[in-house]
Amino acid sequence: MKNSKILKILSYITIPILIASLALSIISITAKENVYYNKERYFQSGDFATEYMSFLRDQTYRLIHYNSSYESIKDGENEIFFANHLAGYYSYDIKNRYFLIMYNNKALTNVELTANTSTIEGIKAYIGQNPDSKKVNIIYGDLESDSEIIQKTGSQYFDYFTEAYYSIQLDETTGSEITTHTTTNVKDFQIYSSYVEDFAEGSQYSVISKMLEKLAPFEQYSYFIIPVSTVLLILIIIYLIMSIGHKKDSDKITLNDFDKIPLELIIFFAITIGVIPFAFLSGINDDYRAIISIVITACLVVYILSIITLYTIIKRIKAREFLNTTITGKVLKWCWKIILKIYKKITKTWETITYSTITKKVYIYAVGFVIISLFILWIFGGQVDFATFIMEILLICFVTYKILKFVKDFSQIENKLKEMYEGNNQTELPENEFSGEMHNVVNYINDISNGFENAIQDRMKSERMKAELITNVSHDIKTPLTSIINYVDLLKQENIENNKAKEYIEILDNKSQRLKRLTEDLVEASKISTGNISLNLEKLNILELLKQAVGEFEDKFEKKNLSVIIDCKSTEINIMADSRYMFRVIENLFSNISKYALENSRVYIDVKENGENVLIEVKNISKDRLNISAEELMQRFVRGDKSRTTEGSGLGLSIAQNLTELQQGRFTLKLDGDLFKVELEFKMV
Repeated sequence: MKNSKILKILSYITIPILIASLALSIISITAKENVYYNKERYFQSGDFATEYMSFLRDQTYRLIHYNSSYESIKDGENEIFFANHLAGYYSYDIKNRYFLIMYNNKALTNVELTANTSTIEGIKAYIGQNPDSKKVNIIYGDLESDSEIIQKTGSQYFDYFTEAYYSIQLDETTGSEITTHTTTNVKDFQIYSSYVEDFAEGSQYSVISKMLEKLAPFEQYSYFIIPVSTVLLILIIIYLIMSIGHKKDSDKITLNDFDKIPLELIIFFAITIGVIPFAFLSGINDDYRAIISIVITACLVVYILSIITLYTIIKRIKAREFLNTTITGKVLKWCWKIILKIYKKITKTWETITYSTITKKVYIYAVGFVIISLFILWIFGGQVDFATFIMEILLICFVTYKILKFVKDFSQIENKLKEMYEGNNQTELPENEFSGEMHNVVNYINDISNGFENAIQDRMKSERMKAELITNVSHDIKTPLTSIINYVDLLKQENIENNKAKEYIEILDNKSQRLKRLTEDLVEASKISTGNISLNLEKLNILELLKQAVGEFEDKFEKKNLSVIIDCKSTEINIMADSRYMFRVIENLFSNISKYALENSRVYIDVKENGENVLIEVKNISKDRLNISAEELMQRFVRGDKSRTTEGSGLGLSIAQNLTELQQGRFTLKLDGDLFKVELEFKMV
């Protein structure tokens, strides 16, 4: 299936179809809610009112500040400026939007100045001539509009029209320039405007509206298409990633010549070629069919380029040649090799020099000897002949070599002693690398190291044999014990009328069950101590686990009238632990409490954050006097009940401690009088 070419081709063809279906579905759902793409809603919205009043305000600003840049004609005392497209990009979004702004014998309009529109009155007539248009007039602060939304909210935007500016006038009497500061507001303007409630042809709103009209039949299936297309797309992508690079006769991923081209070059050319189709969009404004056609073409080009690029990237990753086939990877690998070489040389040199205080002192003495010798030669250099000078240099070199050799030997011996101290006795010092006077010392150290290693191996062997003995004996006991338990069960089912016999059977049942629990604890303790268990560490809510354990022991606690009080400020605290073994730890603690806690008392469980860790404290009062140390109580087979009348085996706390430490936690037992306190600490996640 991985090597099916037909399935791969179908997958590559299906991907753009699914992506297009997803995109069209999302667009049809989200765009219909956008007020800008629905003219019926847009022209009744506050967004339109805000935009329209801002547009008019912009024209008043242009009239005051930029009138000199427009062509103009005279109408009596009035000067009319023609703004055309300079009136602002807003004018392209709404159909037939015309305006006339008048202020201090000056007027600004976007109505083209012709014979019929060369006067103020002619422009007014032109603006209001279309019966389908709606007017928006603001005459010295009075708003008149056919639009309900503008008539209702337009006055809220009058503050927009406040503008401060400076003007320079010539004083006719003195001939000097006078600067005047003027502040205008909406009452200083006469504004006449009209528009048609439709988007202008070629505007982005118009193009998108037409696209949405075409997508209208598609909308009813969108909520079904989105999840189906998403699932199919994910499955196809997973299949293609798994199948890329595989051939029929070999599972090995082989790279071809194209895959060996530096990836940066492929990405550069892919981006360059992919941008070209989108460049044609800048020259098309009003033909939405052409825009759609170019967009589809561009998307297909980008898709093909992306598939080619991603195909070679995945292939390189699966062949484990990604870094080797990129310029960046090669540079990084080369830099890393250089850094490692330099680091190793510096580290080795530094470790040799600064290994211990003695070696530091020897090096200081050696360097001091060389410096003093050279200084003496420099002082008396003119009074000794060349042969004496050479002999002095050779003497310095010989002494320096001997000192360095001694330092090296001493450093190796000290390092070996440190390894022995830390428990590593598996390596020996190579005798041939030391000078003759050091051979005896090296032999002594090697013999001591071998003796330590043999003792450690014997100890480990003894511990293993002990653990195996416990395990084997426990297994051997379990077989006859199982038979005893089964026969006791059979006897319990018999109709025995002798009460004494019934009592004996009950005793046999209790003792056999106790022996069964003991053997199970022995096997488990043996496995834990030898590390012969597998952990599945996962994110675990310790509060939920504690509450679950309290529920499990509710009946046992009620028999002794023990009330459990859990104190935690958070609702959720997570740790990394194995839920099965973590529950066993808590179960052992609660079992210990149910056996040895003082009746009619309380059990406190405090869970709190301790920096980056979680601290769990379990406290209760013992019914018997605790005349034993915490260290002794943690040992195997040791019980607080000296009379040994309870059912405990003395392994519960030991098992709990070992399980806690195997899960990277800390188990601490504290005894204070009759107070029994256990602390569990784990790293919080």
